[in-house]
Amino acid sequence: MKTYQLKFFANAMGPGREKSRFTYLNNYGEKINVPYLVWFIEGADKNILIDSGCSAEDYSSVIREKKKKGTVSGEEYQNVQDVIPFEVGLKKFFGLTPNDVDVIILTHLHWDHCMGVRKCKKAQVIIQEEEWKGAYNHHYMLGGAYAPRWVYEEMTNLKLVRGDVELFPGIRAIFTPGHTPGGQSIAINTEKGEYVISGFCAVNDNFYPPEKVKKATEFPVIACGVHTDSTLSYDNALKLVQMFGNRVLACHEPELMKINTIP
Repeated sequence: MKTYQLKFFANAMGPGREKSRFTYLNNYGEKINVPYLVWFIEGADKNILIDSGCSAEDYSSVIREKKKKGTVSGEEYQNVQDVIPFEVGLKKFFGLTPNDVDVIILTHLHWDHCMGVRKCKKAQVIIQEEEWKGAYNHHYMLGGAYAPRWVYEEMTNLKLVRGDVELFPGIRAIFTPGHTPGGQSIAINTEKGEYVISGFCAVNDNFYPPEKVKKATEFPVIACGVHTDSTLSYDNALKLVQMFGNRVLACHEPELMKINTIP
């Protein structure tokens, strides 16, 4: 089977985020710095990104839009800090321009994963059909996590998939809802085995909790702190660990800031 290498960079980060927003009912009061990542599959026949990050200005545009509608207050959110501009990161880490990007696979449609799509004018966007429906019909309680509607309306070159599916040789989508209605985790075959990028906002502790937490809760994994269904979120976190062992990549893990290639 064809093998690849994963490269990535942090487009921006959320400083001092409450860790319990990721680790449901755990880690209250602990703060972490959360990276917003853009992934690239090295060795594919096409230039394929997984998620497209965001910027401080992207974040500001989301908040401005929601304040107009009265759905968010400034106190509910913290600032986003830029790490490297999307276009600069593409060139520095992947040797690409936005127009070179052929495909963007979105794990889900929260603003911090999809705001860079509009910069890649020629790219096809691959997303789960249930996720696409959910972005347009999400519950009011989840409104803060989604981008303004115009961001989705600009995604005209869409490929909607349903459930588990091989997207390209050695690259497959695994349907993992729970954090969102139609999240998908993306498995990539490498020389050191198959790695999977989680399709929900998580850190390492979601998949590999400290022993003291596992002993206290008797749970082998921790569900996402933000979810549409806590039990489904738990079940899919457990499913990824059972399928991939220690090769689950939590998409907001701060330790990933120290590297930019897997394996």
